[in-house]
Amino acid sequence: MLFQPLRHVTSHRLPNGLRVLLKEEHGWPLVSVQAWVRVGSVDENESEAGLAHVLEHMVFKGTTRHAASDISRWVEAQGGALNAETSKEYTHYYIDLPSSGIARAVHLVAELLCRATLDPKEWARERAVILEEMKRRHDDAETMAWELLQEAVYADPAHARSVIGSLETVSALSAEDVRHFYEAHYTAENTWVVIVGDFKSAEVLKRLRQEFKSMPKCVQRPARPVTVLQRTAVPKSLKKPVQQAYALYGFPTAAASHPDQEALDLLAVLLGDGRNARLVHTLREEKGLVWSVGATNITQEGPGIFAVFTECAAKKRPAVGPAVAAILHGLKRRPPTIEEVGRAKNLIQTSWLQGYETFHNQAATLGSYALENQLPRLKGYLPKILSLRARDLRRVIDRYFFQELRSAVVEP
Repeated sequence: MLFQPLRHVTSHRLPNGLRVLLKEEHGWPLVSVQAWVRVGSVDENESEAGLAHVLEHMVFKGTTRHAASDISRWVEAQGGALNAETSKEYTHYYIDLPSSGIARAVHLVAELLCRATLDPKEWARERAVILEEMKRRHDDAETMAWELLQEAVYADPAHARSVIGSLETVSALSAEDVRHFYEAHYTAENTWVVIVGDFKSAEVLKRLRQEFKSMPKCVQRPARPVTVLQRTAVPKSLKKPVQQAYALYGFPTAAASHPDQEALDLLAVLLGDGRNARLVHTLREEKGLVWSVGATNITQEGPGIFAVFTECAAKKRPAVGPAVAAILHGLKRRPPTIEEVGRAKNLIQTSWLQGYETFHNQAATLGSYALENQLPRLKGYLPKILSLRARDLRRVIDRYFFQELRSAVVEP
């Protein structure tokens, strides 16, 4: 059966500029109501570092019509899930629940995005919660290794720093800072609402117009900072009280809109997914250097990162970096075989088809692509993956895999 991710998807623009994607699917009495706001840590100045993440917390602390406990209690009573996430480039909110609750779910999402109270007293309490979360995050070796790798790849502070900011910047934020950021970025033209599941589009559109009519159309805001790459590969390392080493290696790639991304995704799977993948077979099965290894192609508006993640015994860690480099740089001398490419294509196709079985994943995929004006690319993603040939991969290998690896290590 032909994979058609945009089948039955309709696109709408409300009078205030809010963009909406709807996909009716009546097979199950469920619905996913999601909002994607184009604001993340790259939209902060250095003194605001962590503010987008702070705001994600604060919108859940109550609205002009609902106490925080009332919102969460109602969602839980439906057997639903309410949550959010902040990244470098977006903030994502969602409610997944039985479709009988869709009207209320749309109302609550609009409340969070348009009518959050952002009470100064709540900020005083929530600040302590966020600071404690940040301290726990600093104890997570894998997270710290990833943040170090970003410092090794990016030279500009907006892309190199952590999404959650620092203890110093978050401690200094005021309730007025939080409100100003909310009013500057939570606007109709900066937001997508995506709903997938068992509902009637006409009814939902009517409710969306009513609930989001108070959202301001747009507020003047500065352009996002240009991504600047580190000119040289300087290793990053950190000593922590851990039992093993976490070592990451990578190099910069192109922006998310670049046509090479599908080939990079395929190469990441070919190298890092399954026992027969090159990195796994060589480093774990053959040489016994690592306990686990994987590869991923991470994209964003500007240059992304092709990264290799490893976990190993600390005494073996010095040998891991050269071994990873030999495999990545060796792709030019020993290109992927027909069998390797076929296996990787099958893995990607299976992952996409299985992932698209849930309404949440469908809405999340639509939202993430829509936010970067890449919906046409979503339609052609899987066909392009399946059509990639050896010469396509060789061209991409020649373009990116010659680079000296950036590295980040957290170890005892």
